[in-house]
Amino acid sequence: MKVGNLSLKMSLPSPLLFPFPHIAFKHCASQVLARYFSARKAQRIWEETLKLQPVLARQRPRYSFGLNLVLRYMEWDCALYRAARECSVPEAQAQQIVAEVNWLAFAPLTTASYKLSRLRSADPLPRARWILDLMFRLLFTAPFQREKFPAADEIAFDVTVCPLAEYFGKQGVPELTAWAACSLDHRMAGVWGVTLHREQTIAGGHPRCDFRFRKTPVVWTKKYG
Repeated sequence: MKVGNLSLKMSLPSPLLFPFPHIAFKHCASQVLARYFSARKAQRIWEETLKLQPVLARQRPRYSFGLNLVLRYMEWDCALYRAARECSVPEAQAQQIVAEVNWLAFAPLTTASYKLSRLRSADPLPRARWILDLMFRLLFTAPFQREKFPAADEIAFDVTVCPLAEYFGKQGVPELTAWAACSLDHRMAGVWGVTLHREQTIAGGHPRCDFRFRKTPVVWTKKYG
């Protein structure tokens, strides 16, 4: 099975589990850890994750229900990352594991929202615009700040305040933002049938994240014979 740009031979959780990160994240993490490590080491990493997560939960910011739901996944990401590093997992591998686990957790909701958007249009660009507007109303709420730009052939906006980058910065792992959060944007775009073009991110030290979603070009291959 291929989800976004990540090939997986794994079972995805139901999108109905998304409001329950403690269940969905465990489901996804157990599968990804099993791909990388022996059963013993995978169990050790997960047990350490379970020790770290309650500490992070006590430090959780208080925003809207939707944003706090997203932050709970980031919280689990942070716990898993630290647990992996404490269990001598190389930094690059720990980051990749977080990216894979998070996409497994977010993929079902991404796919379900795209199917629902079919009621709005058959064109992928209006469908992606509708989904993004919905996400910023329900999940990426204040203190997120988004500046939209009129465009006929693309979805254009900049994010000028990102509480996800702020969260990982306060946890002392700013490098994790790109793997836990930013990587999701490109993978979601792939499911929606569009391509994200982005040259700068707040996580990368820039003042804003520039989002430009465009239709994915159709590549025609000529058959001979």
